[in-house]
Amino acid sequence: MESPVTFDRLYEGAKRFARLAMEAHADEDQEVFVLHAGVSVERLAKAALVLVHPTLLTEVNGKDDMLLHLAGAVTKAPARLRTIGASTAIGRLRKMDVLPQKPSNEADDLDGLIELRNGVAHLGTGDVEDYLGTFTATVDKLLRHVRQDRGSFWEAWSETAQVVLDDRTDRLQKAVRLRVSQARHRFRRRFGNLPEGAVQGVAQAVSERGLIVVEVGPAKALFQTLSQCPACDQESAALFLAVGEDSLLFVMELTAEGLLCELCGFHLASTEEIKAVGLPTTVQHSVEDLTRIVAEGRNVGERHATLRLALQAVRINADDSF
Repeated sequence: MESPVTFDRLYEGAKRFARLAMEAHADEDQEVFVLHAGVSVERLAKAALVLVHPTLLTEVNGKDDMLLHLAGAVTKAPARLRTIGASTAIGRLRKMDVLPQKPSNEADDLDGLIELRNGVAHLGTGDVEDYLGTFTATVDKLLRHVRQDRGSFWEAWSETAQVVLDDRTDRLQKAVRLRVSQARHRFRRRFGNLPEGAVQGVAQAVSERGLIVVEVGPAKALFQTLSQCPACDQESAALFLAVGEDSLLFVMELTAEGLLCELCGFHLASTEEIKAVGLPTTVQHSVEDLTRIVAEGRNVGERHATLRLALQAVRINADDSF
């Protein structure tokens, strides 16, 4: 009878939980990410040990049922299959120089991921540190050790994994590229099975066209306009633009400060991030453009009043503009 504790089963389990971990991270569910990432690392670590010899998965606790089974000394598997835990598996791989040894930051981070996985599983936690980099780097080391292809392991998440592993870009660019990759995956998951043309219909339904007043403050006004999303390429992203009080009289130069796409969930939170995806960081609009767009809105009177406040915030005489 073949043992259910085999390399193929452990490896396929690691792949499945890795995919679930990446999906949870893209959905910003850190607790679920930690749970699945920890299981994925544990199964891949055990797969690496099985390749050397199955007996490396046995606990040293005086019981020899699993030892006899994994060594092939008995034909019948124990009623309860019990192997070593993640920490022990990682410890043995460290002794084999497969994973980083202590003391090192890499070893501490990996231990932190496993400890946090155990804590979330048993107690739950409200504030979970992001271990995506540690998870991806550990999986990559183990894949190279067991001579498995990175692309076949990550499959649809290969681009995301490569972004995380790439150390050639700075922190801001890496964060933006990661968000782009995750947003593209969310978009495919949400709309991949829709018929041709349906996505464009959804984009039109959720998008607000024109230059719209969002907020007026004492020093600047915030506007919103429509932009093509850098992640899903749909004309569905709200680009947020700010103008200061020292803007020109009738031509306002607005600075892009953020972006949010309702379709794929992609977001940018600063002018620097806007620049990182290749979008222009400044645009110009005239007062006539803004007045026309506001006048076409549903609540003309309310938006008319808001527009006056916006124009006052940029030192434009609103009474002369109507």
